[in-house]
Amino acid sequence: MKRFVFIILVAYATTVFAQNKANHYLKITLDTKLMNSLDYSLGGGVGFPSTCQKVYAHLGLCTCDLDWNGNSFDRDCATQDSNLYFCLAQILPYRSNVWQHVVGNWGENPQDDGVGLMTNLGDGVYSIEFIIEDYFTNAALVNTTSFIDPNDPQPVVQSTVWSSSDGGAPHTIGMVFRNEDATLTGRDDLGKDLFIIDLTTNPMVIQGSDPGTSFPAITFVTNTTSTPVIIDNSVHYINVFPNPVKNEAQIIYTVTEKMNEVQVSLFDLTGKEIIKLYNGQKAAGSYSINWNKQDVSSGIYFAILNANGKVLERKRIVVE
Repeated sequence: MKRFVFIILVAYATTVFAQNKANHYLKITLDTKLMNSLDYSLGGGVGFPSTCQKVYAHLGLCTCDLDWNGNSFDRDCATQDSNLYFCLAQILPYRSNVWQHVVGNWGENPQDDGVGLMTNLGDGVYSIEFIIEDYFTNAALVNTTSFIDPNDPQPVVQSTVWSSSDGGAPHTIGMVFRNEDATLTGRDDLGKDLFIIDLTTNPMVIQGSDPGTSFPAITFVTNTTSTPVIIDNSVHYINVFPNPVKNEAQIIYTVTEKMNEVQVSLFDLTGKEIIKLYNGQKAAGSYSINWNKQDVSSGIYFAILNANGKVLERKRIVVE
C-alpha cells in the first residue's frame, strides 16, 4: 500500500467565525519517500524523494447535504448529522460532491499561481497549513469553475465560495497533489483522491479507491471528542499564506501565554518597520490576519511576531 505521511493539526482558534463557530487550523505534511506507487508519487516514492521544487495541494471541502433537483444541486445544510452522512457517502463510490469548495487551479490549464502551493521542506517533504474557515471562504482563493466528473451520476459540479449562511460545517476534505504544470501527481495507490474525514471530531485520512484503508504513517495531534479541537500552543509561531503574496494573504500566528504587548509587523531587508498589522493584548492561542498587501511594494519582507519587546518568530515573505 502506498503511504502518504501527513502531520495534521486540527485546532480551535481563539478568533471567532460567523455565528460563533470555532475556527480550525489544519497542517498537512506530505513525505513522498513513503509513497508506494511510482505512478502517483510526484516522481518519487518507494523510498526515493520527489525532486519537485514546487508541489501544489488541490483541496476540496465538503460542508453540506446537496439535493439533486434534476438540473443542479440545492443546498440543504441545516441538519449536521445529514451533512456529515452526505459528505462521507460521496466517497462511496468515488464521487465529486466532496469538492463543494475548491482551492487549487488545475483543470486543462493548471496554474503555477501560488494558490495551494506547499512549503518545500527538502528531501521530498512538503507541507501546507491554513485555517479551514478562512481558506475556503476566501473568494481570492476558491476556484468557482464548473467541471464534469464522469464518475458521478449527476456530473455537473459547481465549486462555490463557502458561506457561513449555508449552515454547514467542515466535514471532509478531498486531496490531490501536483507539480507546477501537473505533469506529476500525488494520489492514492490506484490514482484516486485522498480524503480527510471527520475533520472536527476524529480526523483520519482514507483512500478514495479503498475507503476502508487508512494510512499508518499519518500522525494526528487532535481532540477526539465532539467539542472543538484544541491547538497545541507549545511554541510561538507565525506564517503567511500564500507566499509569494500576489493580492491577498493570511498571516497566522500563535502565542503560548497571555501577553500585553503583542505586535505583528512587516519589516524590509534593512530592518525598517513598513506596516504594523496588529498591536495589543492577546490571550494564549492562534489568530489570523487578512492582509491585502496595501501600501507595500514588490520585494522581500519579514513578518515578525513581537511580544513584550522581544522577537518571538519571523517569516520571510515575497511580495509580487
